[in-house]
Amino acid sequence: MKRKQTTRSFVYMTIGLALLFYALPRVPHVTWSLEGAFTCVWLAFAMLIISSNLYYLIGVDKEKQDRKKKRNEWLERGLREFKRGYFSEAKREMRQKKQRRFMS
Repeated sequence: MKRKQTTRSFVYMTIGLALLFYALPRVPHVTWSLEGAFTCVWLAFAMLIISSNLYYLIGVDKEKQDRKKKRNEWLERGLREFKRGYFSEAKREMRQKKQRRFMS
């Protein structure tokens, strides 16, 4: 499944680059008119498509997920150690209170 998504992303990026290189010489010049606005918007969308597929291919999402997974494991381990230490201290205090009650 992962390979299929990678192939799809590569094909979409290639098509986006082909469209960009084919259309770039043919788009109107950027001016303060409707044609210029269309050129800017069209180029922005083309760059968005290319960059989003490149972002996926480079694997930045995977790196972020790995970092998030490691951070969550670290937090869970710390929480388990904290609970273990906290409850052992709480048990010790309860024993001491019981001993005090019986001693007095």
